[in-house]
Amino acid sequence: MMRSKFFWKNFLSYCLIIGFTTFVVSYLLVLKAETFIEENAIEGLQEKLVLFESYFADGSTWREPETIKRLVQMAHETQTRLTVLNEAGEIQLESEVEEVRVNENHNARPELKEAARNDVGTAKRYSDSTASQTLYTAKKIHTAQGTLFVRLGVPVRNLQDRVADIFSALGIGASMGMILSLLVALIIVRRITDPVSEMTKVAEAISLGNYAARIRRLPNNELGTLGEAINRLAAAVQANISRREKMEQIRREFSSNISHELKTPLTSIKGYVDTLLEGALEDKANNLRFLRIINNNAERMISLVSDLLNLATIEANEGLVELETVDWRPIVQEAITRQQIKLNSKEIKLETMIEDGEPVVKGSRKAMSHILENLLQNAVNYTPSKGHVQIVLKRDKGFIDLAVKDTGIGIARQDQPRIFERFYRVDTARSRNEGGTGLGLAIVKHLVIQIQGSIAVDSDIGRGSTFTVRLPAV
Repeated sequence: MMRSKFFWKNFLSYCLIIGFTTFVVSYLLVLKAETFIEENAIEGLQEKLVLFESYFADGSTWREPETIKRLVQMAHETQTRLTVLNEAGEIQLESEVEEVRVNENHNARPELKEAARNDVGTAKRYSDSTASQTLYTAKKIHTAQGTLFVRLGVPVRNLQDRVADIFSALGIGASMGMILSLLVALIIVRRITDPVSEMTKVAEAISLGNYAARIRRLPNNELGTLGEAINRLAAAVQANISRREKMEQIRREFSSNISHELKTPLTSIKGYVDTLLEGALEDKANNLRFLRIINNNAERMISLVSDLLNLATIEANEGLVELETVDWRPIVQEAITRQQIKLNSKEIKLETMIEDGEPVVKGSRKAMSHILENLLQNAVNYTPSKGHVQIVLKRDKGFIDLAVKDTGIGIARQDQPRIFERFYRVDTARSRNEGGTGLGLAIVKHLVIQIQGSIAVDSDIGRGSTFTVRLPAV
């Protein structure tokens, strides 16, 4: 199956990241290996010097032919070059170079200068005698016949051979690791892009009227949860349209709005995922901001789906709610408590007024809590800082009226007949910024009707709004 540009763009981004990371890590490991091998070689030379040191204790016996032969043999066995020098820096014994300038002063050699100061000296330098880069370790030995310097050397090419072996093994391991990483990246990218692409296609299909469209492959993560929500949403829409053919035009508008509400955050999520995969994941200044935007869009979609499911449930249960005797007062107090933080942050003054006795009605506590919660939340959201919100309960003949008043922005007269419609927003941008889904008042109206009440609005631009819920008094 041909993959989308979205897939290839994300996969190639992963490939670049994995390739670059593998190269950098391999390079650093090679440098570390070189350092480790050199340090290990120096430790080895120092340990070998201890073996040679015992032959020079009395300062004279080491000059015997048999001893010299044994020393040279030990140098060959340990794959090192042995040089013995007197305090004047003149060579007394050399295991590899046959013709040496005996009277030449070697005290200027860095390893011997360091050994003269600190008893032990190390240097890596070019050797004129062997015409090769050599790693030396020298040790100063005090004998009965005077001071000697015993020096061991090993060709750097021997160390480089070991580095090459490590580099070769590392190259094989890195290649295998890269292949495995790319396979994992392929799986990860497919798990991200396939569901997002399928969700987008299903959302587009829903917008075109194909309410039978479903997301078939649902991953076991947040995208899977979102996919299930979209499937439930599509099913709810399909059921509504099948059951209410007489409202076909309303349903078309409803479906179009759902698709728009779904596609907008999905497109945003997809865009920011693209940005992160293209390198912004490493951008510490912005990556968390991008993830928060993705999270906010996902939460917005979950709120939308939750409201839609609530609305579908309310419509399905119309006429099935058992009414009970309910006191408005604890419901009012609970709603105020839930909004207290926002009231404080905006410095909004809230008053409650209860007139004419106990506000006890025939209704449903759950429905009434939802109604007041939504109305009070809207009042707080659309009232500017240091404004005024009022909750009034009063008896009017055989009814109890609950009025939620605010000093907010108000609603134009021409918009008031439509504010209880699904997805109708007076100020679309502000409603979305406040976290609204466009379904709150539609749910409120359905709940009020379900518990045999009524709702009305009185508002003017700049004067605020008053929403009044009327229920039968007990």
